[in-house]
Amino acid sequence: MADLLTLIRVVDVETTGMDDPAEMVEIGWTDLRLFPAGWGIESGPHSRLVNPGMPISFPAMAVHHITDAVAGEGINPAEARQLVTAGADYLCAHNVDFDSRFIRGNALPWICTFKAARTAWPELQSHKNGSIRYERGLCLDDPRTEPSHRAGPDTWVTAHVLLDLLKLYPPETLVEISAKPILLLKIDFGEHQGKRFSEIPTDYLDWILHKSNMPTDPKRVDVVHTARLEWVKRTSDPQPKPAAPAPTREVVDPDAWRKDMRF
Repeated sequence: MADLLTLIRVVDVETTGMDDPAEMVEIGWTDLRLFPAGWGIESGPHSRLVNPGMPISFPAMAVHHITDAVAGEGINPAEARQLVTAGADYLCAHNVDFDSRFIRGNALPWICTFKAARTAWPELQSHKNGSIRYERGLCLDDPRTEPSHRAGPDTWVTAHVLLDLLKLYPPETLVEISAKPILLLKIDFGEHQGKRFSEIPTDYLDWILHKSNMPTDPKRVDVVHTARLEWVKRTSDPQPKPAAPAPTREVVDPDAWRKDMRF
């Protein structure tokens, strides 16, 4: 159980691009604290520009609208990392797999609101940050959520998603959920796209687990995890060996005796 005054810092980064090499161009944060009356927002949203020391890709620029010239006036990445980790007991982001790449070099536990939301509310139409906000009725008509795709406002939305999740789970459980693959409700690709995993044919589960490259693809961890659990439900052996070929049987010609007859 979290101690009184525990601080969870919700963070978000805007970057030069999705793929390495990449660096932050903006960092944002909103602080949640456990007060005597319960969890509440202590401060935020905050944000600082970050000088990435490399060009910003045009696709990334089209999302956050931060130019090289604007980012060049920011703090350095090391200072940004120190700024958002100092004093926190937990870090939280909506996509920890992405944000933690840039806020590295610390041993703080992470909470992923994306994974936690998919666990808590699997039937939502979407588990993107903004979609959860509207479907759950969180911080509606709040100017602090704008502009979207900027680090500070995005942490304000995520902080409200986290507050909603903290009604269901303590931080320790959210950390545990965040560290594991999540159980998916439906498959989002291929010939069975849109079907529940429980509706997928067994031979397709077999293909995912044993014949495709998904078990070694880090982007398919949740798919493989869900497929494996569904496979186990249907068979006692989660990785069955191919059936041994049936032994060949000698074919006896019933008229063979006629060939040996001498007339």
